[in-house]
Order: sequence, then C-alpha cells, then structure tokens
Amino acid sequence: MGEPPADSHSASERVEWTTSDLVCAYEPLTIGDVLGPTTHWPHVFAVMKALADRFGNDGVRLVVAFD
Repeated sequence: MGEPPADSHSASERVEWTTSDLVCAYEPLTIGDVLGPTTHWPHVFAVMKALADRFGNDGVRLVVAFD
C-alpha cells in the first residue's frame, strides 16, 4: 500500500512509512523465516513426504488458502 520513502534503498532492514492514515512496513524475510524449523511447515512437508512414499509423488499435492 503506497510507495516506500525515496531514501529507503536498503532491502536488508525493516522500513516503516505512513501513507495517509495507513502505516506501511517492509521487512525482509529469508526462506528460513518462512519455512524454517520454528514454523509449522516442516511437519506439513514430513506428512507430504510420507504420503508420497506410500502413494507416489504424482498423487500428493498441497493446496492452501489464506484468509
């Protein structure tokens, strides 16, 4: 929502700015932040692997919806 400030060219640190009455933020993430061992995803992937081992890779799909 909105353009970041012109003086914020760093993609390695959190940046916040305000557009009208909305506070916006950019925070860089790594793959570990999103899918790492402290998230629930390793369990999901373990279940998918177990299903693929039993039924084959072609029979396993992950379908997600975000609300």
